[in-house]
Amino acid sequence: MPQLILIILAIVLAIWLVWLALALLVRAVALILVGWILLFFGGIVGGVVRGVFLPPSVLAGRTEETPAIATPDAVVEGRVLGKAPRGHAKYLGWDRAWPVYIPHQARRDADAVLAAGKRIGLSSLASIFGWWVTGVVFFPAQIGFALGLWASVLTWYLVMGVLGALVLVGQAAGVLAYRWYDHLVRRSIGADLRCVSCYRVTVVPSYRCPGRSCTTIHNDVRPGPLGIVHRQCGCGTRIPATVGRAAARLVTVCPFCDTDAPDGSGTRQVLPLPVIGAVSAGKSQFLTSGVVELRDRARSVSGSLTPISPVAEDFLKTSRASVFSGRRVGKTAWEDRPEGIPLVLSLGGTDIEMQIMDAAGENFVGWERSQSLGYIDTASTLLFVLDPLALPEVKEQLRRAGEEDTVPLAQGDQEGAYAAVVDRLRAEGVALGPKHLCVVLTKLDVLRRIPGTVDALDPGNGASVKEWLRAHGGHRLVRRINGDFRNVDYYTVDSLGSREGTDPSHPVQVLDRALRVADRRMAVLPEPETAPAGEARNA
Repeated sequence: MPQLILIILAIVLAIWLVWLALALLVRAVALILVGWILLFFGGIVGGVVRGVFLPPSVLAGRTEETPAIATPDAVVEGRVLGKAPRGHAKYLGWDRAWPVYIPHQARRDADAVLAAGKRIGLSSLASIFGWWVTGVVFFPAQIGFALGLWASVLTWYLVMGVLGALVLVGQAAGVLAYRWYDHLVRRSIGADLRCVSCYRVTVVPSYRCPGRSCTTIHNDVRPGPLGIVHRQCGCGTRIPATVGRAAARLVTVCPFCDTDAPDGSGTRQVLPLPVIGAVSAGKSQFLTSGVVELRDRARSVSGSLTPISPVAEDFLKTSRASVFSGRRVGKTAWEDRPEGIPLVLSLGGTDIEMQIMDAAGENFVGWERSQSLGYIDTASTLLFVLDPLALPEVKEQLRRAGEEDTVPLAQGDQEGAYAAVVDRLRAEGVALGPKHLCVVLTKLDVLRRIPGTVDALDPGNGASVKEWLRAHGGHRLVRRINGDFRNVDYYTVDSLGSREGTDPSHPVQVLDRALRVADRRMAVLPEPETAPAGEARNA
């Protein structure tokens, strides 16, 4: 019996010991589990905190991962905005400037943050297998840290993505509105850049960077991926974005030939006035007298006529000297591509840039010579200067009157000079219908000295001038002009002597008519009391 009791006590003791061991084991496991849970959540908190401070650390360059920089050179090489821009600058490439932060640099920054988060998270997980003791003990913390870090980084990435998308939409709307505002303002006044050297036309001029020792030419300063309100050149200089603001501060450049253009080019309407005519037809004398009077008339109505290039300054200075002295100007020297004479006429707060293109008569002896005068193709008004003294019938009367040596006569075929331009334009598909032609008979002062020649000629009536030309050997030319152009005015002018601009034979009448056609507000002479000039002169 005592043995049975001992056996029972031993069994009870063994059971109690087993139960106690199991209880201790369960308690230990519970403590471990609680510790692991605390470590896990602590790791999550640590990962989240690390993730919060990770983006600024990456952007500050304190991590292994550094963002790729969208540099101006990378922009030019096509590694930021693509291989080539669309539209105007397609063949010019991207300007050397810093792109806007969103989305170009922001995307690179975000990629660097993601790379850093991936590296740190994987490093945390890999450390579990580095040391088996610490790995077994602290692996929940490592896992929690990685999960917290990635959750934090991905949340940051998502928030930045949403905010970036909103900013991007706002930027796109701003770019569109600002670009169209600048475009519509300039379009409302017909502003463009017409290069006086290469004769090309564009509504988007280029500009030289004003930075010291910087040679960058910005070919498209309009709002876009390189800046909305302003842009930053690769040299660090800030320049305005929009043609209107850039023209007020920067040197304008022709995007086709890189020639510097006059200040303000591209922000005002340009009226090209190409003069066509044979050698010694009187083109330069006609322009000299007309421009000097135009300047005086502008001043009389509180306006101004300002030369905006060295060539224009010399022309105006020489013209004034010639008019005041009463001398005839010398023959224009022949150049294959003569430079234009830009003058800005300002009246009542409105500006218009007149570009007088006075090519020598040798440029109109055939198609080949006139092909280099590309400005004629885009001009809306053409001035055809005709020497009436060189018409065969009048030339004989001039000889009989003994006046043949008083003035040089036009040389060559005057109708051929007209054809050299008009036939080329037709062959190249240029529409003549919309263009306006002013036929200008010069040397009226000499013509008046020939008895009986100008009895029926009224300088103030275009129909009279037209009929006089038809009756004195120009009938074939008149017929051809009528077939080529719908809008034709006829004038006869006296380019010598001092007279009021209101005199119908003054050359300024022709310039005033050209200005009226371009913009009636730019007229410098009183409004005709009779029928409109175009109707009367086209009769």
